[in-house]
Amino acid sequence: MAPSPDGATASPQFNPLGIDLLGRNLREEMDGRPRVSLDKVKSFPGAGLYALYYKGDLEIYEGLKDADIPIYVGKASVGDSSYGDSPSLTEPKLFRRIADHRRSIKEAVNLDASHFEVRYLTLDDIWIVLGERSLLRTHSPVLWNTVMTGFGGNPPGKGRKNARSVWDSIHPGRKRAAGLLCNRSYSGAEMEKIISDGIAISWMQASEQRDEKLKEFRNRTAKIIWQEAEGSGKEAKPILVYREDAFLEENSRFGVDLSAVAWELADAPQQTTTEAAALDAFEE
Repeated sequence: MAPSPDGATASPQFNPLGIDLLGRNLREEMDGRPRVSLDKVKSFPGAGLYALYYKGDLEIYEGLKDADIPIYVGKASVGDSSYGDSPSLTEPKLFRRIADHRRSIKEAVNLDASHFEVRYLTLDDIWIVLGERSLLRTHSPVLWNTVMTGFGGNPPGKGRKNARSVWDSIHPGRKRAAGLLCNRSYSGAEMEKIISDGIAISWMQASEQRDEKLKEFRNRTAKIIWQEAEGSGKEAKPILVYREDAFLEENSRFGVDLSAVAWELADAPQQTTTEAAALDAFEE
């Protein structure tokens, strides 16, 4: 510990290579990069970080339109060699990730790549996770990374009854979501509420009050709409429906045919949290 100016107390010793300081440097470098229209990004080499910013006219994102607050933070790494070879820096790893996500945006019926701007920063793999963590912490909750998961995830598998992600509920149109049952935890109105509250928190300055609001937001109760019945064996299991009105209304909204779905009403309502509900859509 280093002595304080008055000599009475000790203050933490400064570490120029401390994790927090390194993360802040990466974030500040990223924040200083120019924002480019997503539909104009051309191929470039390297791995690293990128952040998307919304500038369109959807009312649900009105609080982000003129803000320097990302709606999504993504990354792409070069990868490791089993022989310890130096990574190739010529492969357009980060650009390919941006291009993949640009295609997802174009599939949505209410989005277009021209509605977004992007910042990107090419980095060695060793710095990517640290930079991503700093960006997510500073701007938390970054909507498409937290409450609106599903944007960057892999297509749903076949082994279970899959739910439509919050992202695909707000932005329908992707082929991968066609025919999926409604979201397990939220109705459309409930999604709009958590998005609005999340944006309000992301505008707050760093403080104990903001930390408390974020903690409360992450632990907020969500009432499950449906889930697949548990059980062993490979036979199909029925859908347990806890909120019938929401289940029928949401599936009707997306044109899901329930005639071939085995479902039954369940007595005891189930609950989860905002943070746990987001884990229902797996991210890359």
